[in-house]
Amino acid sequence: MRTIAGVASEIDPRTLMVVGPSGSGKTATVMHALRGLGPDVPVLRVQRIWSRRPHARFLGDTDRSDLTVVPSGADRNAATGFFESVLENLGGTIPRVVFVDDAGALTEERLSWLQHLADEAFALDCRLVVAAEELAPGALPDELDVLRLGPLGAPELRHFLTDALGLALAADVVERITWWSEGNPRLALELAQDLSVAQLRGGALWHGPDAAGSAAARTYRHVLGKIDESGAGLLASFVLRQPGSSLGEEPWDGVAGLGDDPSLGRLADLGLAELRGETWFLRHPLVAVLCAERNGAGIPVPTAERKSEAMLRGLHMQELNPVLRAGPLSVDCPKNRALAFTMSVLTGQTWGIPRAGSAAAVGCREWSDHVWWRASAGPDEPVRAAAARLTAAALAVEAEGAVHDPDQLHADLDTVGETSGQHWLGLHLQTRMRLMLGDVSGARALVAAHVDDDARDAAEQVARSLSAAMVAAVEGQFHDVRRHLDAVRRLRPGCDGWLVLRGLTALADAAIDGRVPDVGVPDVLGNWSPRAAAEFAADVGAAHLLLGRAREAVSLLAVSTEQCRWPYQCPVMVRADLVDAAVSAGDLQAIPAAGGAGASECGVLSADLRAATTRGAALLAEGDRALVAFEDAVRASTPPASIRQHVRTLVAYGRFRAARGDAGVAVAAFDRARTLAQLAGLAGWTRGIDTAQTASGGAVASNRWEGLRRDERTMVRLALKGATNSKIAESVFVSERTVVNRLRQVYHRLGIRDRRDLIRLAEECPPRWAAAEV
Repeated sequence: MRTIAGVASEIDPRTLMVVGPSGSGKTATVMHALRGLGPDVPVLRVQRIWSRRPHARFLGDTDRSDLTVVPSGADRNAATGFFESVLENLGGTIPRVVFVDDAGALTEERLSWLQHLADEAFALDCRLVVAAEELAPGALPDELDVLRLGPLGAPELRHFLTDALGLALAADVVERITWWSEGNPRLALELAQDLSVAQLRGGALWHGPDAAGSAAARTYRHVLGKIDESGAGLLASFVLRQPGSSLGEEPWDGVAGLGDDPSLGRLADLGLAELRGETWFLRHPLVAVLCAERNGAGIPVPTAERKSEAMLRGLHMQELNPVLRAGPLSVDCPKNRALAFTMSVLTGQTWGIPRAGSAAAVGCREWSDHVWWRASAGPDEPVRAAAARLTAAALAVEAEGAVHDPDQLHADLDTVGETSGQHWLGLHLQTRMRLMLGDVSGARALVAAHVDDDARDAAEQVARSLSAAMVAAVEGQFHDVRRHLDAVRRLRPGCDGWLVLRGLTALADAAIDGRVPDVGVPDVLGNWSPRAAAEFAADVGAAHLLLGRAREAVSLLAVSTEQCRWPYQCPVMVRADLVDAAVSAGDLQAIPAAGGAGASECGVLSADLRAATTRGAALLAEGDRALVAFEDAVRASTPPASIRQHVRTLVAYGRFRAARGDAGVAVAAFDRARTLAQLAGLAGWTRGIDTAQTASGGAVASNRWEGLRRDERTMVRLALKGATNSKIAESVFVSERTVVNRLRQVYHRLGIRDRRDLIRLAEECPPRWAAAEV
């Protein structure tokens, strides 16, 4: 932009050529830069320069003037006559910049004529800017500057398409459009406009165009004439062997094993193919589509098995849902059966869960292998046996809501987790089960160990982001939760309706922004699994709880514990939150007698599991045992336990000490919790802690007001009426130093800092003796 705009202030007579293929945004770029010069710099735009009747207009004007001069090759007089015609038709106004738009491919003859035009322009103190598709090969004049517009990257093209279509596009669809269009905005827009809304959002399958459009034909009209028959056939084979309907490898993966075909060198010279190592990569792929159309080549039809796999791996739910409504998904292929199961767990739906439950995994070793690894062969027999048990355990959780042997489950998770060649759908399942058992550190380590692993399709990419979001939510790292969920939405906007995303979003929004959840358990579950609904209720209930809305949290957390014994949030942690909410709301009867699994059923006792267990026990303890239990709970919640467990324990401890009248200890506990939330950048959680402290502050103040001695009450009454320390000392016949020390003791016992806090506390909860006469 600066280069183009700088032409107007140049002293030297230089011509700027903005070069790029048709549709690359030359006109828009130049116009945007020249408009930035302001109304005081007259800019003339000339169009159809090589036609018999060119026309011109000043930027900002609506009137267009015909120019009757016919350019005639290298005729210097034609260039002179051109400017005479311009001045005659435009009322004598001399432009500062003349922008010759869409000059096309510049031959030597046309380039020479434009140089004559530039000479005439400089004589009038004008500058010339030309937008062209190609420049004739050879040496260029010294007075000519060339600015070549490169292709747009995927982020820039995403913004362009979003503005043009008014629609959020799936990230992988943008990547595909970017590759097929070679970053050319006009070609990208033509491709996008041919797609349905479902395809643009990733809800329906799209691997590439079946035919090239008119914009592609115009952009590549010059290069097509330079491709011989053998080269056209080779380019067509690039497309026909891989993308679109064949659903095989992506065309951008390249093609190996083509040998030394001489056509490849000619295509490389034209910029249509590129050799990297021993693999040829296609450039400007729409040229290959045009060649396929010219050769009349047909596109192979995929098998039903490949199409089902593509729908599943691409998360093309709008194509998949009609299939599901028509009946059970056909997953006779072992790979697709495993894919359907892991996808059902990922989405929180039931269509891929075998009706036979865990029995469906028995005797189907090949299917079990596909749940965890990309290739069914590889691991040795003991590892495959562990994988089969792990598959059966996962099925039991989904179909029956049961974990039969947590110790064996831990062992199998360790065995499978250490193998190579895993895919992210299986890793997501392992992450879920580790969190479910309370093994937060193990889940975190699993995600961290594989975060750089290749996620080959949309399903795996969503599984990777969702796994990381779930771990971050359990740990209380809510900014990370939001970042991972944003990645999911960019890739598949349609995933926003999944219960797991809605629940995690409500939790993150509450913690970060203090936003009160406006969602509840769906009235109709439909295809959602009871486990997914329970996890959703647990997340939304936890969101209410951290905002200090205990009554709203109780019912949601109770529903969660009743509906699912093994949510990903860990049943012990969900029950601890339920007890916390019920105690805070004064509604202990809301706690189900039995709900969720206990700590002993989770196997290994992790730091977070221990912290949640001790918090729940302390909240239900009575008498003198309660204080000891809470002190144990606070110690158990410190690192390596997560910040979420530590802050929740400190808030519960603060409420407990406030109810006992221990104002100083209560305030210290609330302050520590608040500081931790502030350091994590969680303003919403900070306000929730304030709410919890305010709710318990009335009890603190009420108890402590009555605990003040008679002389202390007198000093407080005088202080509340505005008396200075010296006046108080005169009134009660003590020294001023004694007044200062006594008031400090009062502040400490009330859990406040100074006289301003004393006044505020008296306004919020006035002592019954405050109005008495001194």
